[in-house]
Amino acid sequence: MMAMELDHVTRSDINSGAQNGQNIGSLKKTSANGHIKNKKSIPENLINIVLQDVLILRIFSFLDIVSLCQCAKVSRKWKVLALDGSNWSNVDLFEFQTDITPNIVANITSRCGPFLRNLSLKGCKSIEDNAILVFSSNCKNIEVLNLNGCKSISPKCETAFRSHFVNLRWLDLSSCKLVDDSICYAISGGCPNVQYLDLSWCNLITNDGVVGLSKGCKNLRSILLRMCRQISDAALYALTQCTDLSLISLMDCSDITDAGVIALSKGCKQLRTLCVSGCDKLTDAMLTELGNYSKYLKNLEVAKLIFLSDRGFKNLVKGCNSLERMDLEECQTITDSALIHISIYLPYLQTLTLSYCERISDEGLRHICCSYAGQNHLRELELDNCRLITDNSIDHLMQCKALQKVGLYDCIRVTRVGIRNLKARRPHLSVHAYYPPETPPIVNNEPVQNRVCKCCVLL
Repeated sequence: MMAMELDHVTRSDINSGAQNGQNIGSLKKTSANGHIKNKKSIPENLINIVLQDVLILRIFSFLDIVSLCQCAKVSRKWKVLALDGSNWSNVDLFEFQTDITPNIVANITSRCGPFLRNLSLKGCKSIEDNAILVFSSNCKNIEVLNLNGCKSISPKCETAFRSHFVNLRWLDLSSCKLVDDSICYAISGGCPNVQYLDLSWCNLITNDGVVGLSKGCKNLRSILLRMCRQISDAALYALTQCTDLSLISLMDCSDITDAGVIALSKGCKQLRTLCVSGCDKLTDAMLTELGNYSKYLKNLEVAKLIFLSDRGFKNLVKGCNSLERMDLEECQTITDSALIHISIYLPYLQTLTLSYCERISDEGLRHICCSYAGQNHLRELELDNCRLITDNSIDHLMQCKALQKVGLYDCIRVTRVGIRNLKARRPHLSVHAYYPPETPPIVNNEPVQNRVCKCCVLL
């Protein structure tokens, strides 16, 4: 982007550089068409002559850290411009996660200062509490902070969240194993504008921490608590105070019951995405109430819930007509009846996961593919390990004009011929299926000898 084709530099461009006080005396005259006659006389710093500093700064603003550091080696002027704080509003240190030291942190903070808005330290395992305190003290305008996998972060850095991250809107603390309720209290007290919060795999978080968050973070729109196994219904009751919540992920929070999810559906009317996969105490009562209260729900993940049946999904889809994505993996009790109701009531369905739903058959899939959603909107269909699906479903899939991906792993009644026909008729469709390689034929006509182990020989 910074390279300039000198063949097309015109006299007007040179004059504009002269007006900015640059030395252009060494340039030769241009020809009639505006091209420079003697290219050898063009100075090396012509780009600095033609482009004003503000334009070079604008170009640099699109570069990443590595490219900026390389540009800083070109000349003294470029070093000043490349290291200007305005170019360092977005800092992602993922590629340098093993090399981050306190000195590097100090240099970055002094360079960025108040310009820094987005900071990603994802995977930087060597980052400790002191580094977070330095960033918070010197860069007080940070709005997006990604600390995913920073396993050395502990409650000692709560001062940073309580006092300095006032402008924080997006925070990822997933897989920070030492983070506990004290960090939640600090976020609640010092980060009132936070809208997105990921605390997944923070196993020390309890109901008390979530209650504290709900009191201070009234603007919260997305919260992810995956694998926070100490979370129960009490936390969900508290989250109903955050009435703007649109995304909640509670994957594998095994203490969650129907009562907690029903309270969420009643209190959070803007709910768009709900993940309760692995919450194995949930039943059809939860699906029924979601159908009654969560009219705007678009994404629902209920994988591995063995107590959900056709009746529950019938009640759900009658009320949640806006659903676009459903994950029903390992809901082993559902049958074609559930698919029939899905095909009738969900006209905008785009992604459907039915892997390991071993009771569905070609008939249920036919209703899905022949529906309005199947013919116009369905893009991804996962059918892994659906053992009743046969080659007859291949013809049904041909009706899905928008289909981009289909999973058919371990569908034992779908043959190689069926897969080949599907790929031949839909060459752009991504088909995920696997068959073990065929046994190579015997080359010679010699009879195959039975192999006998040593034990049998001895016997």
